[in-house]
Amino acid sequence: LPHRMRTKALSRGQMGYVIAGLRDPREARPGTILTLQKTVNTVVGNEMILPPSMGKNVMGQQSVLYASVHPMEGEGFDELQAAVEKLSLNDTGLEIHRTAGSSNNSNGGGPFLGPGLKVGFQGLLHVEVFRQRLLDEFDLEAIVTPPKVPYTIEYLPSKSYKRPSDLPMIEVIEDLIQWPPAGHRFKVMEPVVEVRILAPVDYAGNILELIKRKRGFKMETKPVDEHTWLFTAAMPWADVVTDFHDELKTTSAGYASFDVSAADPPLVEANLTKVDIMLNGEVVDPLAFVCHHDVAQSQARVVCQKLQGVLPRQQFVTVIQAKADGKIVASERIRAYRKDVLTTGGSKAVGGGDITRKKKLLEKQKKGKKRQQSTGRVTLSQAAFNSVISRSS
Repeated sequence: LPHRMRTKALSRGQMGYVIAGLRDPREARPGTILTLQKTVNTVVGNEMILPPSMGKNVMGQQSVLYASVHPMEGEGFDELQAAVEKLSLNDTGLEIHRTAGSSNNSNGGGPFLGPGLKVGFQGLLHVEVFRQRLLDEFDLEAIVTPPKVPYTIEYLPSKSYKRPSDLPMIEVIEDLIQWPPAGHRFKVMEPVVEVRILAPVDYAGNILELIKRKRGFKMETKPVDEHTWLFTAAMPWADVVTDFHDELKTTSAGYASFDVSAADPPLVEANLTKVDIMLNGEVVDPLAFVCHHDVAQSQARVVCQKLQGVLPRQQFVTVIQAKADGKIVASERIRAYRKDVLTTGGSKAVGGGDITRKKKLLEKQKKGKKRQQSTGRVTLSQAAFNSVISRSS
């Protein structure tokens, strides 16, 4: 193995090391320029010509998507924060934003998730690798919410609601808790990216149908050779960043590949609606999602049905509802566990004859379950958030 050896200089193609007094190893980002203390003024005073590969972002990579990361148990936030900071030492693609973690904070999960961290990732695969490394290296099971998409909201003049003069008429929101409530007049601009798909020509029909279902436009096809086509389209980033990769692989039997780039224009106006998910009448902010107004009811029904299958059964009835534009558009129920209060140890506790005592026991059980339904909490898992991510399938 090579040994460390002092040299006076390093030339192109050589590998070397520098011992620096950095308190935080994350400050040593790829592309950092090293210079001697006595030559700092010379370097800063002159305009340096950087290699083209370094570009403008010499201090690190730009995150592709952001999501909130929460511990499976509310008491494990400190352990999660320490583990994520250790992971970031050898994973420069992570971008961590510390939050106060209160339920009023946009990155707090409220009563269902508790405090969390806002983390930037390089893609959905990076998210899965991140969760698996937390589990393998630190024995921590974390919940990652659906990716955050920045929407540009432009408020319009309204007689019923006048926006305060000290607030801007145009704002960019990532957390859906900031979405304007029903009844306000506003216009939504969503980010758009250009998607390029390389796939066998045999799957052309399926891929074009997938692009159309994901609200793609400006579709173009170009043959690369007699067996492969290149598909190009502009698509909303919200539809690409969720389950587009999985659906594309399913549609093309795993043969298709794709990449994205900035579109022109980067924002387009869209008729979008926020769908809130409620459990027993209480809104669960982390499960909310935004979709096109025409498919709000169908996607809400899919999410409710999937949540019905993944949420644990409780001692009380769990009512799952989806609300869009101020009205309920989908609803499912999870039946409660029911104990037969009329029997004990396999024998009859209440014999025949007068039915009054039987009714009294059943009514007491009914009141207890109703009280549990108003005070009990439903435990959320990663599968619950995956139901929101894969809501279109």
